[in-house]
Amino acid sequence: MTLQQENTEASPVTLDPIVIRDATEADRTTIQGLLHGSLRRNYDGDHIAQADRILDAHLAGGRDPVGHFSKTQHVYVAEAGGEVVGVMNIAEKRQGTMKISPLIVSPDFRGSNGAGSALLAKSVEVAKARGIRQLYGTVAEPSSWIETFYLNRGWTCGSQSNSQYRPGVVEHAIYYTVDGGDSDTTGRELLKFEEYSASKYEQLRGFLASRMDAFVDGLDEDFVRALVAGHERRLSQEVESKYKEICLGYESDVLSSVVAFGPKKGGAVKLMPLSATSESALRETLRFAQSWARGRTHKLYTHQHVDPAVVRAFQSEMWTLEGLLPEAYSAGKVAAQWGWLAGETTHLGRDSDRLKAYTERFLTFVRERGWDQLEEARSLAMAVGGEAGELLAELQWLSEPEIVELLRTDSEFRTKLSFEAADILNYLIRLARYCDFDLVEAADKKLAVNIDRFPVEEVHGLKGKRYKADR
Repeated sequence: MTLQQENTEASPVTLDPIVIRDATEADRTTIQGLLHGSLRRNYDGDHIAQADRILDAHLAGGRDPVGHFSKTQHVYVAEAGGEVVGVMNIAEKRQGTMKISPLIVSPDFRGSNGAGSALLAKSVEVAKARGIRQLYGTVAEPSSWIETFYLNRGWTCGSQSNSQYRPGVVEHAIYYTVDGGDSDTTGRELLKFEEYSASKYEQLRGFLASRMDAFVDGLDEDFVRALVAGHERRLSQEVESKYKEICLGYESDVLSSVVAFGPKKGGAVKLMPLSATSESALRETLRFAQSWARGRTHKLYTHQHVDPAVVRAFQSEMWTLEGLLPEAYSAGKVAAQWGWLAGETTHLGRDSDRLKAYTERFLTFVRERGWDQLEEARSLAMAVGGEAGELLAELQWLSEPEIVELLRTDSEFRTKLSFEAADILNYLIRLARYCDFDLVEAADKKLAVNIDRFPVEEVHGLKGKRYKADR
């Protein structure tokens, strides 16, 4: 169902060496507790039953009697000082891939003690031994520190899906290419980029003819001439002139990529054509394009043919798949639109994570004014209380029917309330930064506590003192 991993900001609790071993029947209760304790925050379902199912399959020699795509299942535990501190289930699929579902480390052992890293390394070791080409899994977006852990270890975010395992919770699909694919640049010369010049015309024409004719219909000599003419209009900097800036990427004097920047109304820039001779060259070209974009545009986008190497390159450089365009450039073929927002360096900054994006903008605002140098924990906490008092003052002498009516009819009143609430949020963000904790992570953990503290069957329809009195 999901990958659950350690918070890399937490302090280690033990220095005992981590031992990875096969799970046994004696581990059942611990595995049940790990799955229930972690997964209930962001996933619906019976997590104890899930623990029993994966362990039963493991103890039965790895055969999953209900998994029609699974060939084998294996459960490993991480042990420190004789205590089980983590668990991982890996399911080998018939199509040559392997899913981690789940990987969980005990909250008390998350951090630099390495339990999560050791389990993850074990998954790669097993995958290589069994000839697996790809590991994959999912991460719930509220657990942003988990995805960061995987991204920092070479994993890639491939997609996102809303309300997949719980209504309102966004799930990210992530994967790891076991053999490294073509993205490894070790031992190869980096591309050198230069602006197109007339002397490069034949190179450009030949490159486009050999690289793009399988994707784009009508790519002929007239197309190349029109592209070059657009480049010659680049000094006008007028969007309506449809000018282009063409750059060529060379590896050891061999033309390996072409990218043309075409500014559009609204400020976005389309990269078309954009093509490279290999996945690694395409990744370098994307990084070059992103560097070109800084200070010039808020967004880059492009249309590309659907190909595994192309998809991996765009996903690894944090571009987002924005849509599919059937037969947009060639009959019988599908094009994909990819987009990249300037300043977005991780999938955690997607539109669906508006709080994180706002937090980054707000803390930049604070730093630019030097206010972060004047902060104290007590002062920030008092500010939260002061702003809460100002919110209360707006409602103090009003009855609930009056408040409801004002919210319905008086936009200025609603704005005042929203601004006072925003002030509370801003000071909470600053307090969390000063005290070095993740505000959303803290809220997520507290929610997990409250899920157990207030069972639905006991509290439904009750509130405040009445609930306490009934208990």
